Amino acid sequence: MNNISKILLLCALIISVGLSSCKDSSKTNAKNPENKEIKKPSIKTKSAVKKKAEAKPVARKKTKPVVKKLPNKYFLIVASFENRSNAVRLQQKLTSEGFKSEMHKAPNGFTRVSYKGFSDRKLAFSELKDVRATEKHKDTWLYIKR
Repeated sequence: MNNISKILLLCALIISVGLSSCKDSSKTNAKNPENKEIKKPSIKTKSAVKKKAEAKPVARKKTKPVVKKLPNKYFLIVASFENRSNAVRLQQKLTSEGFKSEMHKAPNGFTRVSYKGFSDRKLAFSELKDVRATEKHKDTWLYIKR
C-alpha cells in the first residue's frame, strides 16, 4: 500500500470511531440498558433563583419536648414551729436569700420549714450529709413526704 491509501484508511477509521461514539441517547448502550431517558440538569437563571429566594418559608412553632418533672419528695428541714407566723417569717427570709423554701404541716400541729427539695433520694441524702458537716446547720434533718 502506498502512503496515500494508508492516510485515507487512517482517516476513515478516525471518522468511524468518532461517529460511533456519538450515539443517540434513545438507543440502548452499556450505561443505560433499560432504555430509560437520562435527565440532564437544568440551568437555572438568575430570575428563577431570585423567585425561589423570595418565597418565605412557613413559620413553624418550635416545640420543646415535654419532660415530666417529678414532684419533690425529700426536703431538708431547717426548723419546725408551733406558731405558724414564725414559720412564715422564716420562709420569707429563706426565699429572700434565694432558697426555694416550703412549709409542711406536721401531724402534731407544728409547721416545718424546708429550704430545699429533692425528687432524687441519693441526691437528698448527699446534700444532707454536706449540710450537716457545717456547724451552723448541724440540726438540719430530712423529711420524706409520703
